[in-house]
Amino acid sequence: MSPSEKLIEVHKRLLRIFGEPKVRRRTPMEVLIRTILSQNTNDNNRDRAYEQLIRKFGTFERLLDADVHEIEDAIKVGGLAKQKAAAIKRVLRWAHENYGKLDLTDICGDPDAESKLMEIKGVGVKTARVTLLFGCQADVFPIDTHIYRVFRRLGIIPWNVSREKAHELVDSMPVKGIALPLHLNVIRFGRKICNARKPQCARCPLADLCVYHSVGHT
Repeated sequence: MSPSEKLIEVHKRLLRIFGEPKVRRRTPMEVLIRTILSQNTNDNNRDRAYEQLIRKFGTFERLLDADVHEIEDAIKVGGLAKQKAAAIKRVLRWAHENYGKLDLTDICGDPDAESKLMEIKGVGVKTARVTLLFGCQADVFPIDTHIYRVFRRLGIIPWNVSREKAHELVDSMPVKGIALPLHLNVIRFGRKICNARKPQCARCPLADLCVYHSVGHT
């Protein structure tokens, strides 16, 4: 089975198990800031940090004008507050300088949207694509830490490939049209079954496809 065929089979099986994911619509700016806050923490801490940020500042305009130390204090529950506060300020300044407003909806539909977002220091391909997938409903496939782990174990991408190169390889596969459900369902699978330290190979519905399992890992 080729990597592309395996990817499609994984999508079909996970869709049967988890169903079609339900996604709350958010603006591109909200998605980008929440993605920054999600780095090196869990979803609960990310959500708490974002809620505290909005509770304290109310609007992105007030957030742009705020002292960076105030932002750090508001988001400290999510960890790495200094780096994340600086990144949020950079995003807001970039949006204001490029679009004259603290709104990124104009980037949706732009064929150069991904590369433009990556002009912002600290915004890599994964963060840019998450913003476009969930904020613009673009048909792009971000590879996070769970997907990177699962796809390497399954043999969809080589074990020694970098995360940046992984995006290029998966882009050459038939992910168009299935990017959103595949992205979310593989993350869910990675958290529930194919976790980092103790993958649940004995109850894995993809074990027969898995290179990691075939060489004796259980």
